[in-house]
Amino acid sequence: MSTLQDLAQAAQGLLFISEIEAPLEPFTLPAGTSIHSPADFLNAIGKPDQPAEEVTLAYFLRNMVRTYPEQDPTQQAVAQRFIALQGWLETHLQEVRVYRIGQVQVQAYAVGKTPEGSWLGLKTTLVET
Repeated sequence: MSTLQDLAQAAQGLLFISEIEAPLEPFTLPAGTSIHSPADFLNAIGKPDQPAEEVTLAYFLRNMVRTYPEQDPTQQAVAQRFIALQGWLETHLQEVRVYRIGQVQVQAYAVGKTPEGSWLGLKTTLVET
């Protein structure tokens, strides 16, 4: 199974919750793509004129991985899946970072480099008013 297929399987069925619930969709960038800054990433995805910021994976997933004793079992199971997904990204990819593009309706991309040198990750949409 490819790294992309493994990632898709790890994220399957998970919804990122902001003011909406949105799926996490796998994506790739071509090998040789250079991503040293948000501007590089914006150019790589063809959105050079958008406002963007870079955040850590831990910060991006902070609300998804939170568990607490009074949580119902379904919420705990979802949090555990997000914890496993975070671990997968940190274990299988290098230079993992998250780019948030836009305001209010934010396109978020968690991306990292595979051992073969290509970039892959997950994208989703957040609504933050």
